[in-house]
Amino acid sequence: MRVHAYSAGSPAAVTYPDTAPETKLATLVEVGVDEHVFRVGSEVEIDVGLTVAELFDEGSGHVLVHHCRQIAVTVSYVGNEQSFEVHPSAHVKAVLKRAIKAFDIDPTAAADLVLRSSGSSDDLPPNSPIGAFVARGTCAVHLDLVHLVRPQG
Repeated sequence: MRVHAYSAGSPAAVTYPDTAPETKLATLVEVGVDEHVFRVGSEVEIDVGLTVAELFDEGSGHVLVHHCRQIAVTVSYVGNEQSFEVHPSAHVKAVLKRAIKAFDIDPTAAADLVLRSSGSSDDLPPNSPIGAFVARGTCAVHLDLVHLVRPQG
């Protein structure tokens, strides 16, 4: 089994390949005081005392260790801002969908939109949890909603 673990402020997951099914999640992830462990894409807190087989059946698992239960997201788009809250384990693609809805952007016009950390030129990976892009010690993130550069020709 394979386990991918994210944490606050660390966008790259730590991967534990070939993890034995009977391995307890607590042996793989470090959980600090006032931190929670969530399955990526789910708002339910998971018990690190369970084995990876109990948590993920036969597939791979993605978890997030985070101190927040909600993330305040502020999104900038063409000079305007919208704010809303999401769970730290929400996929970036779910946050993107919520941002598109908040700005009331037509689905056709939204086809090439991506989220980036403010001031960055790197797109956030759609399947990563938004909490991985939130710095430790804060429960807020500012993102830019941008159109991908379209080739001219």
